[in-house]
Amino acid sequence: MSKYLVSARKYRPVTFDQLIGQDHISRTLKNAIRNNKLAHAFLFCGPRGVGKTTSARILAKVINCENPQNDGTDPCNSCSSCKSFNENASFNILELDAASNNSVDHIRSLTEQVRFQPQQGNFKVFIIDEVHMLSSQAFNAFLKTLEEPPAHAVFILATTEKHKILPTILSRCQIFDFKRIQNHDIVEQLESINKAEGRTAELEALHLIASKSDGAMRDALSIYDKIAGIAGDRITYKDVVNSLNVLDYDYYFNVTDALLQKDLSSALLILDDIIKKGFEANQFIEGLSEHMRNILVCKDPRTLSILEVSPALREKYHNQSTAASHSFLLSALHILNQCDISLPRAQNKRLYTEIALGKINYMSNRVEDETFMEKKTEVVTSKEKLLQSPSHSNVSQQPVTIHPVKSDKSANTKAINHSTLQPKNENPKKDKETNSPSKAQKDTSKMASADLVNTPVISNFSSLINRIKDEEDEKKLLREKISLESIHEIWESYTTNTKSKSLKAALKLAHKALDNRTLIIQVPNGLNRNMILQESDLIERIRNELGMEDLIFDIRVNKEMFPDYEELETKKVLSNKEKYIMMRNINPLIDDLRHTFDLKVDKP
Repeated sequence: MSKYLVSARKYRPVTFDQLIGQDHISRTLKNAIRNNKLAHAFLFCGPRGVGKTTSARILAKVINCENPQNDGTDPCNSCSSCKSFNENASFNILELDAASNNSVDHIRSLTEQVRFQPQQGNFKVFIIDEVHMLSSQAFNAFLKTLEEPPAHAVFILATTEKHKILPTILSRCQIFDFKRIQNHDIVEQLESINKAEGRTAELEALHLIASKSDGAMRDALSIYDKIAGIAGDRITYKDVVNSLNVLDYDYYFNVTDALLQKDLSSALLILDDIIKKGFEANQFIEGLSEHMRNILVCKDPRTLSILEVSPALREKYHNQSTAASHSFLLSALHILNQCDISLPRAQNKRLYTEIALGKINYMSNRVEDETFMEKKTEVVTSKEKLLQSPSHSNVSQQPVTIHPVKSDKSANTKAINHSTLQPKNENPKKDKETNSPSKAQKDTSKMASADLVNTPVISNFSSLINRIKDEEDEKKLLREKISLESIHEIWESYTTNTKSKSLKAALKLAHKALDNRTLIIQVPNGLNRNMILQESDLIERIRNELGMEDLIFDIRVNKEMFPDYEELETKKVLSNKEKYIMMRNINPLIDDLRHTFDLKVDKP
């Protein structure tokens, strides 16, 4: 039986050009080697399976190669140094696992080996993996050697948790941050391995493997080996789904179609099928949330590149995105997010999931109602514009500005009273004889009024505009009658009725002056100013009774206007020692009493 090598080892990169998704790292290291500006200490940090240890081994192999290729950036793989490295028998490269060798004694033995010259080649390379596992004492023992090593020593530290390393270590190293490998890079590597192994695979299957690897090439190759052992020479999407125990994306497309069509029964039947196959409710919610997010991304062609899926699957997302509105997708994502937060604490997880699907299903009715109201508002706005046109004979020639008001059913009913706003007929009998509506016309009129219960007709707007003008005229008359005396009467009435003595004193002490639309109030101190500012009821009462909603209140602190006002002095809190000194000054015998009984004065 031949020895089997996993793909992560068999297809491990041996040159910088073969590194996957780390072009910025390989380019920097190649330039440093080419220009002979190689540092003595490196720190490779990043997530798992992205090529940190592989890059360290390639660097160690290149700088010790006797006949480097491509301007000294690639090993020759034929010299004695390269051969010994390939056979894991090189004495110039020492690898240390800091997870199991994290004590001071291990670091001392490493620093002793640093003193010895390399047997062959130019450098002695020390690769310390998982360096964050070293103890603080081991880090301190390593500091001096790391800062000033011999010319032949190169240290390469690798870690997944850079934040756990001491700043004194970080300052002595060149730091290289490795990033997660993109899905398309992982898919390309898997395709090349497929060709080398003589296998075929569906593109959706490779994309699913890449998405489940979380940006780690080693994880992707481990999943690939597992599925290849099951599927054989052809890897299909179904093989990956069954092996990884993930939900097929067709489930999410079918659920979304059912919700868009308001078919809650179909959505619940699909959920039942998913649960019967052994999947948990939280898996379904997470997958549906991601599905809704992908549809939202497909709504704009500029964000299509964010979606890391196969072209065929991207086309399916794009087709479904045309049937779903932005409001539907955002509301569905909000409901699913709330369900995902509450689901871990729920006793009946299936019920919570079904409630979330029900909310999404009937949410579309509310969206349609809002759309209908928007269209109805557009109709009303167009009628307003028609009324404001000079050619209309029933409306005044002066321009009218209608300020927005809060929607209130009672107000609308009062404003649009058909019995009072209909035009009067000069000859009622004639109208009754000639214009009496039939029963069918009455029914049609009732249906129209039921559909457009709050939609004003043209004749109603004339009365509405006239009433608004009358209200504006009344406010104008009230503004003309505004005087300091009227403000003083409201002020005194409010002061008399208030129950707080301190507020009553502050209001009585305030000096008032009226300057156009500004009421200037002067008080002796900041406390009184804050007390008046907090009396929003007084401010609103003055504005409402005077009919001047834009009245500005300018409350100032002016001590010079109140020369007779004396602020209460705050009493100083004495410490125990200060109290004792005061008592001793009054009666010196207290000090003798303290010494007799050996008493001590407590500290403050």
